[in-house]
This record gives sequence, structure tokens and C-alpha cells, in this order.
Amino acid sequence: MTEGDKGMTKDQIKLEIIRYGNMLIEKGLCTGTGGNISVRLPENNGFMITPSGIPYPDITLEDIVTLDFEGNIIEGKRTPSIERNMHRAIFIARPDVNAIVHTHQNFASAIAATRQDFPPILDAFVAVFGGGIKCAEYGSIGTEELACNVVEGLGTRNGVLLANHGALCTGKTLDMAFGNCEFLEASAITYCFANTIGKPVVLDQGVVEKEAADLA
Repeated sequence: MTEGDKGMTKDQIKLEIIRYGNMLIEKGLCTGTGGNISVRLPENNGFMITPSGIPYPDITLEDIVTLDFEGNIIEGKRTPSIERNMHRAIFIARPDVNAIVHTHQNFASAIAATRQDFPPILDAFVAVFGGGIKCAEYGSIGTEELACNVVEGLGTRNGVLLANHGALCTGKTLDMAFGNCEFLEASAITYCFANTIGKPVVLDQGVVEKEAADLA
């Protein structure tokens, strides 16, 4: 969370998680109960995450689960998302990340199904992600193996593909993480279409480094 966000109460954070959860469905980034959202606690002693198996429109404040960084439930009676280990591992590995959004968005998932990395074919992609993003090695849903693979694939970027699964974006705020998911999907549409008419030209590494440095 940003400095301004730290003034939010836990209930306000839960309301934001619920709001963005519904937006996952509205924006077509997930269907049913797919995907999950988490936000680091302001005290940095754990995180809140969406529950498992509840449709987003039905989620209430009481359904949001709070865990510590050891994976223990410290608040909430629901079963936390099956991908809680993945979220926990990212928060531990990336102190700069305060929010995580995992999706099953169509076009990014299509690329993930090929187990290919997503190369920097658009300058705007470099602006958002600092270069191309990786496709993490495959791991079964909810496993520590998947969590470790995603942390490795994510690296220092704010986006990663999950082989044969979907996508995940991070951010300093939930708004940023969600926005990164939307941008990733728009870019994935361009990439998939470009592959139907020819071979997309990947930006030269020197250009990528210069663009990233200029924006930084």
C-alpha cells in the first residue's frame, strides 16, 4: 500500500478487495470463482485474501480471510483461496509488493498454455513491466512447487504467466495490480493477433534497457 493507503481500516481494505473481485468478473478477467486477490496488511504482519469457492458477488466482509506470513489464519472463518501459498511466497520475496491479483484472463492464459515467455513487442509494455515477462514453470494448483515457480518467474517484474494456468500481476496498490492485469490482457490480445498475420518483432534489448532507464 502507498503512504496514503496506510490510513485505511481493515474493513475498508476488505471492501476494496470485494470491489475488485467483482471487477474481475465484469472485465472478463475471470469466470465463476476463478482467480484470487490479496492485499498486504498495513502493519506488514500478514495479508488479506479472498475465500475459496465463493462467487465474487456473494463475498462479504466476514468472508475475507487474514493470514500471517507463516500461513496461519488469524482472522476469518472461511477457507482462504487455494493459492494462498503463492500469495504468501510473493509477499515474503517482494517487500515492494502490497497487492496481488491472480486471473484466468483469456489471451494471457492462451500464451501461458504454450509455456512461452511474453516478449517486449510494445514500448508501452516496457513502460509498465520494464521488459518482457516470464512464463513460470508448471506446478499443480495450490502447491508449494507452484508458489516457488511463480516467485522465480515473477522476479522483479510486476507480471508473470503461469504455465497452463493463467496470469498474475502485482503492484504497490490494489488499483495498480488490477490495472497491470488489464494492460497485460490488452497486450496479450495484440500479441496473439500479431502472431496470426506474421512474426511480432521483439524490441532490441538495448532499446528495452534505454526505455526502462528513461522511465525510471
